[in-house]
Amino acid sequence: MESKIDFLCLGQTVPEESKKYGLRVCTAGWDIKNQCLVRIYPLGVNKDHHFKRWHIYKNLPVRNNPKDSRIESWRLNIDITDLAFIECKKYDKDKNQALNMMFNEVGAKDIISLNEKRRSLAIIKMIKPMGYFENKSKIVQNVNQLSMFEDLNSNNMLGKNGFDFLPRIEFKDELNKPHKLMFNSWDAYMHQVNLAPKYGKDNLWNQLKLSPKNDKLALIGNMNHQRNAWLIISTF
Repeated sequence: MESKIDFLCLGQTVPEESKKYGLRVCTAGWDIKNQCLVRIYPLGVNKDHHFKRWHIYKNLPVRNNPKDSRIESWRLNIDITDLAFIECKKYDKDKNQALNMMFNEVGAKDIISLNEKRRSLAIIKMIKPMGYFENKSKIVQNVNQLSMFEDLNSNNMLGKNGFDFLPRIEFKDELNKPHKLMFNSWDAYMHQVNLAPKYGKDNLWNQLKLSPKNDKLALIGNMNHQRNAWLIISTF
């Protein structure tokens, strides 16, 4: 069944390659009409037609995702190329005020409670966050545990072929529980392409103003096939 939402895009994950869908991304943000977080996936990768962070898409047609029981999950009910015909405007209000409102509505103090409540998207406060990179070649766990799609094309690991380093963020939640989550933001990976050759890959953390001296908010989401596995979509 189709619904229409006013979608404020807050972040988009790096493309991953599914055997069924090909190269796809997941976009997450705020449904202004219903005052809740939503994800829209899987989305095709198109450099000319894509969601832009901190832009509002008015009356965006979406439909239920029958293969995903997470209530926050939707599928785009138009082709990604038709996004050009959707009314879109840049968010021109105070972003910090908006984030504080969202945090008050859907914020979580810890990830354990999110698992207990069966939530799959949330905004969480990262206490003393520290970013680092993990060498892809040294990962010994099942690579499917790192992918948003259960039918991962392992010939093109995570759809991040060509990236030797995977960004992670280490932090404690508000209940002092430690976490080391993958930072799956597309922007974080594009930094390795566009800026890292000149400034070094660790410049990413400077760009994000990520420091153990400053707490940060993060939009986090879990995986459909592993509900207790969480990753970071955006930081604020």
